[in-house]
Parts: sequence; structure tokens; C-alpha cells
Amino acid sequence: MGKRKKPPIKIGPDKGLAEQEIFNLNKEFYNDYAKDYFGTKLVLLSSILSNPDKFIDVLHDGEDVKVGVLSYKLDEDDLTKNELEKFARLELATTYYHCLETFLRLFLAHVSIPACPWLEISRDTDFRKFKKTVSDLLEDNFKYDDTQFTVVENLLYVFYGNYQEETFSQQGISREEAKGILMKWIKWAAKDFISVYDYNAFKHGLTVSTDTQGLTIGRVDETFKLEERGDALKFIAKKQKTERWVWEKKYVFTPLDFRAVAINIYSGLINNLLKVGRVTYLKEEQLDKMLFLGGKDAVPEHFHQMVKTENELGISLQGYSMELLYYRLDK
Repeated sequence: MGKRKKPPIKIGPDKGLAEQEIFNLNKEFYNDYAKDYFGTKLVLLSSILSNPDKFIDVLHDGEDVKVGVLSYKLDEDDLTKNELEKFARLELATTYYHCLETFLRLFLAHVSIPACPWLEISRDTDFRKFKKTVSDLLEDNFKYDDTQFTVVENLLYVFYGNYQEETFSQQGISREEAKGILMKWIKWAAKDFISVYDYNAFKHGLTVSTDTQGLTIGRVDETFKLEERGDALKFIAKKQKTERWVWEKKYVFTPLDFRAVAINIYSGLINNLLKVGRVTYLKEEQLDKMLFLGGKDAVPEHFHQMVKTENELGISLQGYSMELLYYRLDK
């Protein structure tokens, strides 16, 4: 028998790509990117939660709702105030994770200063691989191709451009401290992105609901008790035990005030990446209206502590779970 010929290796999509195409892709990417998406969504959802009655009045003003050729009129019982508030709370809680993922993908697409960040985002379609990359980032194992910049300069450049030393000193921090503040936000995003199930459950159509929950662990009069009250996402998940799998109901506390602050800051950092990208790839010269995280308190832990209930040991409750009841099985 003759030897089976190996199929020819296919040429990758980057080889021979015209330089003009790279420039056109960069121009299209930075001109068309929906840079205000999360900021706009935050304003709308916060406005609904601040004044739901006003939105209900607008929706029930008798005018037709129109989307293209679709036109319909809402009845008074089609959408209640309670349903609208639930929608806004759930949407704000899950938008937080969408924002984190977008921020991480944009950061990873820019930090090595490739020829075309849009291509970098487009080639990273394997979610497991992306999650592994984010885990490496969280554990300080992330590596990227060498460029003309050091790690510190790369990090500062993609967020702040060619900011000089005096810019940082005016904020009372050094370049190294500025890098540390940025890394805290990057690692916070990485930590929350890889450790939660609720966003993925919501994204893939599983049942997730928002609710107000409260839990106290320990006696009320104990000094070191753990307790939390507030918004929480509720969902069902599998849990592996020694002898079997079981179902459990999980609650993840989602302080909406912190998530709103975080969305606002991550949205600002996304805009920084895009503005510096315009300078880098489109040769624009002006950097204005940038978010600068100056001051040593400009870190996620500081904002999170402002809204979480901590005991005297500095420990706070992030969530809890309850295993569903099962009949005893005969062995």
C-alpha cells in the first residue's frame, strides 16, 4: 500500500494581508466602535431604578411603540412598575459582567500593541482559551510578545498614552503606583469574570432572577458574625460531592451601587484604550477627556468596602448556597 499523503497545510489568514487593509480595519474599528455603550446603558438603567413611575407613564402614554415596520401599543397590564424594576436590577447586575468581559478583551487585544487590535479580538473565539488567558492574567503568569516597551510602559501607554512623569506626580503617585492601580482593576475584572456563574447562566438563556436577600451567620449579639442584606442574583447550579452530584440554589450578593461605580470606571478605561488606540493606529495627536485613576484610594477594593458589610476581622459575605432536599437512596 502506498503512503497516505498528508493534506497540505493551509496558509493562515494573516499571511499576505495587504497593509492598506490593516489601516482600513483600524480606521473602521476606532470610528465605529460603540464607545458609549456601557455608559449609556448605565444611565438608562439607573434612571429606571431612580424613577420607575416616570418610565411607566411614558410607556403607557397611549403612543404606539415603533421599531422599524413593527408597531404596537402597550396595555396597562403589559408592563408593571414591579416588572420594570426587576428588569433594571437584573440587567444592571449582569451588565457588570458584560462590561468586565469587554474590558478584558479590549485590554488583551491592545496591550501587546499589535498591528490590528480588531484582528486580535476576532481570532480569540475559543472561550476556554480566553478564560485560561484571563486566569493567567490573574495569577501573574500572562505573557505577551516582546515590543519596544517594558511591561510597565506597555500597561501605562495603552491606558494613558505618552503621559509624562509630571502627570503622575501631580496626582501624588509614581508611575509604578499608577501601574499598580491599573493592575488592581484588571485583576478585579479577571477575578469576577472567572469566578461567577450567574452572568454565563443569564447569557446562555438559563433561569436567573434578581431578589433582595439577607443572611446572618452567628448570633445577632456576636462581635464576629457575618451578615449581608441587599440585591442578589439567584440561580440553580450543580455541586460535586464525594459520592454524587447534587443541585443547589445559589445566591450571589450584587450590590448595585458598587456595580454601577465599577461599570462607570471600566467604561472610562475602555474609552481610554480606544482613545490611545486612535493615537497609535490612526496617528491622531490629541488625548482629551481621559479617565485618570489617581490617588491610592482609586482601587476597586476601596469602593467595594464602602458598600459591603464587614465584621471586625474585615471579612464580608459574598454569597451563599443551599443544597436541595433529597430522598435517602438505598445502597
